[in-house]
Amino acid sequence: GDEELRRLNGWEVAVAAAAIVVAVAVASISAVAAFFWLLFLDYCPPESCSAENAWIAVCVSLAVAALVTVMGGAVTIARIARHTVAWPVACGTLVLCAAACAIGFAGYVSATGI
Repeated sequence: GDEELRRLNGWEVAVAAAAIVVAVAVASISAVAAFFWLLFLDYCPPESCSAENAWIAVCVSLAVAALVTVMGGAVTIARIARHTVAWPVACGTLVLCAAACAIGFAGYVSATGI
């Protein structure tokens, strides 16, 4: 039958869009910062620092952040298109993206001993 579509509130769409935009910004800024951290990791004494572990921590965390952000963004857009509640998915995406970036930063600090 003809089911009436749920009407989306403007604030729901705005919150969802803002959360996804901020998640993309967090992942992008983290990627640029990580690039420079790794680029300028010229002095890394082997007894207290592992450049390889720093690379692994940063690359894995950024890959996870990117994957979470892309998947969360796709699910958010699909939920908005289906007129279902999307903002909790978008906010969860932002939290997971920020957590992945923070874990990568912590891994970098741990690996380099800074």
